[in-house]
Amino acid sequence: MKILLLVVITATSLLAGCATKPKVLGNNEPHVVNRVVITEPLAIDYKSELAIAKLTQIINHVKLDQNKLAQMLYDRGVIYDSLGLRSLAQLDFRRTLELKPDHADAYNFIGIHMTLIGQYTQASEAFDSALEIEPDHSYANLNRGIASYYYGRTGLSIDDLELFFIKDQADPYRAIWLYLAEYKNNQEEAKQRLAGNAIMLDKSKWANQIIELYLGKLDEQNFIDNMGKNIQNSRELVDRLCEGYFYLAKFKLLNNEVEAAKNYFRLVLSTNVHEFVEHKYARLELNELYREDKQKYLEMLSTKP
Repeated sequence: MKILLLVVITATSLLAGCATKPKVLGNNEPHVVNRVVITEPLAIDYKSELAIAKLTQIINHVKLDQNKLAQMLYDRGVIYDSLGLRSLAQLDFRRTLELKPDHADAYNFIGIHMTLIGQYTQASEAFDSALEIEPDHSYANLNRGIASYYYGRTGLSIDDLELFFIKDQADPYRAIWLYLAEYKNNQEEAKQRLAGNAIMLDKSKWANQIIELYLGKLDEQNFIDNMGKNIQNSRELVDRLCEGYFYLAKFKLLNNEVEAAKNYFRLVLSTNVHEFVEHKYARLELNELYREDKQKYLEMLSTKP
């Protein structure tokens, strides 16, 4: 699921040539290895690199008013983020806010980045600022809900993710995140709620299969096999694998299959789809699992005579 903050480029002509055309399946067609669907990682698009170079040239050499300069910095930050260059993106988002303190989208991105490094209080403050500026900024609700989810503040997480779901009850991803938060609170009630929400979902979206997996209507192997089916182009395939393996990893964690979950999170990271929330939080999930492993190991050593 993409972080749906569309890049509004001030210099329209600059990125007019940066739209990526869908590629037909070729080297990136699905391959099955040990019953797992894989493909080549997403390559860095040279057009994104070119866009960064052009934006940098304009930022450094063209005299712009404060608002236009802020937008240029934000646009470059979004591209940096899509390439996984979070530190550079963070610098641009903060510079954006220095020039335009009411830029809600910049606050939203900063909140995501703070979540990823475990700075949950700062993340919440950034999302609060985004929502103060733009109360209908639903993706700030999503991302604040996710931050609360990882911080262990389940009630706050449910509140935000429920609000996010209510705004589009046909979106399977919204139902999934609400379920993950509610599962922490009450497993049986969460499953019943998910089954009820599933009735309202857009059945044309492939992500409904994630719902079926969670409700026990689709087994793990069929879910994996189906990720490689009905694909129109290589980008759609790598996007689907990024999403599918993330939610499969979360499913395995719910069933206490930690090692399997780790491997699926690793498959998410191997896609290189940096702009998807699933890719971003796969690293956070793995780091938490590694931390828990280390803690268990230290506890084991301390109990040895």
